[in-house]
Amino acid sequence: MDPPAPTPQRVRWITIADKLLREWILIDVDATIVTAASNREGATGTFKRTYGRHPLAAWCANTSESLATLLRKGNAGSNTVADHITVIRAALAQIPGQVGAKLLVRIDRAGATHDLLTYLEGLTTTRRTVGWAITGADEEAIAHLPEDA
Repeated sequence: MDPPAPTPQRVRWITIADKLLREWILIDVDATIVTAASNREGATGTFKRTYGRHPLAAWCANTSESLATLLRKGNAGSNTVADHITVIRAALAQIPGQVGAKLLVRIDRAGATHDLLTYLEGLTTTRRTVGWAITGADEEAIAHLPEDA
C-alpha cells in the first residue's frame, strides 16, 4: 500500500535504516558554525578556532523544512540544555496537529543530557525511545550475550 499523500495536516512517512516509519514525525536538531569575516553582532571565537556564530536549528526530516533556528554566539556551548529545549519547543509549534503524533527527535551527543531527556519524556506522546550509536565495543559486548537474552 502506498503511503497517503502529504497534506498540511499530515506529513509524509519517512524511511530510516530501510524501515518505513508510518505516522512518525522526525525532527533533527543540530548546531553548526557560521563564520564571520568581520565583527558582526554575536560573533565570537568558536570551539573550531574560527570566528562567527554557533546557531542551533531543527528540521523536519519528513519534509526537509527548517522548523526553528536559535542564533547563538560563536562560543555557545554544544550541549546547552536550555537552547535545545527552546529549539525543540519552537519546532513543535511549527508542526500542525502534532499532539498525539509519534515523535522521534534525533540529536547527536550534544543532546545527551539528563535534563533534555527529562524534557523529551514529558512530551505528550505514546512512543518514546532514547538511543546512541553502536560502537565496536558495544558490538563485542552484544556478541557475548546468550542467544536467549
